[in-house]
Amino acid sequence: MKWVKNAFVAWLMCGQAATAWALPWDRDMVDQPSAKPQESIAPAEPNAVPVTGGEFLPAPTSEAEIFDAKDAAAVIPNPVFANAESIARGEYFYRINCLVCHGAQGHGDGPVGQKFTDPTPVDLNEDYTQDQADGQIFFTLTRGRVAMPFYRDALSQQERWDVVNYIKNEFGKK
Repeated sequence: MKWVKNAFVAWLMCGQAATAWALPWDRDMVDQPSAKPQESIAPAEPNAVPVTGGEFLPAPTSEAEIFDAKDAAAVIPNPVFANAESIARGEYFYRINCLVCHGAQGHGDGPVGQKFTDPTPVDLNEDYTQDQADGQIFFTLTRGRVAMPFYRDALSQQERWDVVNYIKNEFGKK
């Protein structure tokens, strides 16, 4: 008799589970909107986004094109005046993004920079860097170099120009 009672309880539980599955919340996880990694709405047509602004530096595909594009970037004027505020912002972003390789004094001796043997991070105090036009340093920040990553996604254009102002005003003083 006890087994009949247990069978009846099991039958009731199975019936309740079926009823619970039929309720509307059983598909909430499936029916919700979700964004997948790397998923975004593509522009409707070429040049649709951005409407204004955006990156204006070409994306070189070979080493020769990188050198040519950097040379061409020499004519890009620095739109951010190198005042105290810009230099202070540049120092802030330098300390976050550049110090780990180039070091606090810009000698290429930061904690990560010491791990590189070939190529070592550029010494920002040397004439090689200080003699470059602002546009060339901006190009390097935007597109990166041999072992240096690009910062066009990490820093806005304004922030990159602030870093250029900081590098040109704080390093290379003899």
